[in-house]
Amino acid sequence: MDANTSPGVSPPMTRYPSINRRDLLRAGAAIAGGLLVGFELRADDPTAITAKRHPVILQNWIRVGVDGSVTLLTNATEMGQGSQSALAQILAEELEVEWRDVRIDWAPIEAAYYGAWGEFMTGGGGSVRGMFDKLRTAGATARGLLIAAAAARFSVPAQECKAQAGRVLHEPSRRSLSYGELAEAASVGTPPASVVLKTERQWQLIGKAPPRLDMRDKVTGVAMFGIDVPAALIPRDTSGKVRALQVASVSHCPVFGGKLADVDETPALRIAGVRRVVRLDVAVAVVADDYWSARRGLAALKPAWTSNGNPQASSEALSASLQAATHADGKAWVPEGADEKAARAASDSAFAGSARTIERTYEAPLLAHATLEPMNATADVAGDRATLWLPTQVQSAMRSRVANALGLDAARVAVHTTFLGGGFGRRLKTDYGVEAALIARAAGAPVKVIWSREEDMQHGFYRPASVMRVRAALSADGSVLALRSHIGCVDSDAPVSGLVDLPYDIASVFATYAGDNPGIPLGAWRSVDPSQNTFALESFIDELAVELGSSPLAFRRELLAKDARALRVLDAAAAAADAVPLEPGRHRGIAFLRGFDSLIAEIAEVSVAGRRLRVHRVFAAIDCGTAVNPRNIEAQVQGGIHFGLTAALFGAITLKDGRVLEANFDSYPLLRMDQAPDVTVQVLESRNAKIGGVGEPPVPPIAPAVCNAIAAATGVRPRSLPLSRQGLTVA
Repeated sequence: MDANTSPGVSPPMTRYPSINRRDLLRAGAAIAGGLLVGFELRADDPTAITAKRHPVILQNWIRVGVDGSVTLLTNATEMGQGSQSALAQILAEELEVEWRDVRIDWAPIEAAYYGAWGEFMTGGGGSVRGMFDKLRTAGATARGLLIAAAAARFSVPAQECKAQAGRVLHEPSRRSLSYGELAEAASVGTPPASVVLKTERQWQLIGKAPPRLDMRDKVTGVAMFGIDVPAALIPRDTSGKVRALQVASVSHCPVFGGKLADVDETPALRIAGVRRVVRLDVAVAVVADDYWSARRGLAALKPAWTSNGNPQASSEALSASLQAATHADGKAWVPEGADEKAARAASDSAFAGSARTIERTYEAPLLAHATLEPMNATADVAGDRATLWLPTQVQSAMRSRVANALGLDAARVAVHTTFLGGGFGRRLKTDYGVEAALIARAAGAPVKVIWSREEDMQHGFYRPASVMRVRAALSADGSVLALRSHIGCVDSDAPVSGLVDLPYDIASVFATYAGDNPGIPLGAWRSVDPSQNTFALESFIDELAVELGSSPLAFRRELLAKDARALRVLDAAAAAADAVPLEPGRHRGIAFLRGFDSLIAEIAEVSVAGRRLRVHRVFAAIDCGTAVNPRNIEAQVQGGIHFGLTAALFGAITLKDGRVLEANFDSYPLLRMDQAPDVTVQVLESRNAKIGGVGEPPVPPIAPAVCNAIAAATGVRPRSLPLSRQGLTVA
């Protein structure tokens, strides 16, 4: 089978009778990435497959086995956000399948299965909002085809039949047929010109909270993350001999842009278990029988590195450069189709005619993704084929870039996705997969490459550092006439989201951006530009409220007066907070976000004793349109708030002489359980609105909400993150 046709390895939640999961994965590897359904495994040899009748694919996304089993195909990487289960809910709803009977498997890495971003990837909160309508239509169309096939078998009008619990029923005659009995005929039927989707009143799965499909395997420990990939997955050689899976540890050039000049391999090769030293352009790897032998071999090496020849980056120089960039003309951002000169002129005019202006500057640092599972990938490069097992968010890009690096056609590269121990945007990059493929080719053996925590922290792709100078033009009566942002950022790709697409009713909004990157590798970090820009905007909105003698809530309500949906979200969060009496010594701050097609308000409750900060509670309300699984949305909001709070309190990557100083969680701490606030979440719905993302929106508002609360408590406003570097100790 063509390696393009499927990632091959079923997600860990897929279940088959009478075999264990490891044997299933072993068999999956044995057929080189093909779809594995409608098969039998010999008990004495799990890789021996006896073919049965092929399953039937309906509407691309539905695979019906000969036994009537229904497997829903997915294009969403599961990294804890629950997207695979949510997508299965959508499809199963229209298909009329009992949740207990649902299985899921990977869709092939083909254009027909690309999602919201035009490729096979997961990110930007795009899974459910990008696939909701498509999967409902696919499920309803498949249901119609199955009903038509049953009606033909029964020789009755289709209108007399209905689908229910994986069967088609003809109630007048009390006859029924399973989907398995009908699938073959349905697959050659003519899809209806139009389909009738179920009404909201008919929904039995959408809007409910059935158990997530990945939970059982995660709780019982059989879920396979990238770092768990077993040797049993590696196919035997042509003679049937087992091929040992080796393990590699890697060290990269410590300076941005530097390369490997030379390395004496002898000290590593003297260590027991070490098999080979592999030289790459920017790294050296030691391949061994096990991870600790590889680590010992790597520690014995003293690589010589070359610098990039450019001035080496430091945090102090970077901050000064970005501060200066906010006073440069910069590039202007305007909406697509708008005239830049007209927008600039309108902004200039508003400021020229204003009664007064207010200006503030905010700063946010570089951030690491700090996924709990460090970068890793298992690669097998044999002849003109390559196979990878790894945690990735970008299957199609990973396949293409591995193919390019190896000089292979993409059809010769198979990518098998495991569970992710954290993504947050880091695994939108392909460097670690390409690196594993190159190491495996050089080693002449299948290799699992595991980065140390230090390598992961010091060789990531960082959230851009940014300085945001924000100005407001006010009328004599205190109305906001215009808002103008001057952004200094190491990212040159229009880092303006969150400062231009405002939820507030302000007539003139304009932004410019400037800045140079001194060679720092950058990447999307959970919530992307709004992660820093919302900190600036929502802090500034609070400062405007204070200047105008208004309360932060009342001022936001005034600016959102024309948006009933936004007001509903804001008021829901405020009502939840008001329902809990505010204890003496505590203060609250609010922040709001419209982004990723969702609306969210967060209220943080803090106390500050001397310089000791404690975040006690957070009240949140979110409206993402239709809530496919409210319980999962609540969990996502809670997780996003804690993720964003970790960054607000502690997160910062420090540069010195072109390298990252932070190396592990001692110097890049995460929020501890005893520091985590109680988070209350209200999930609101606007069924007539576009479906919004959930994973990203909770992150940006928490930093300004906490800073606004600190300002209320102390009268001193933090304008730079993280708070632990502003003289505050986190309790």
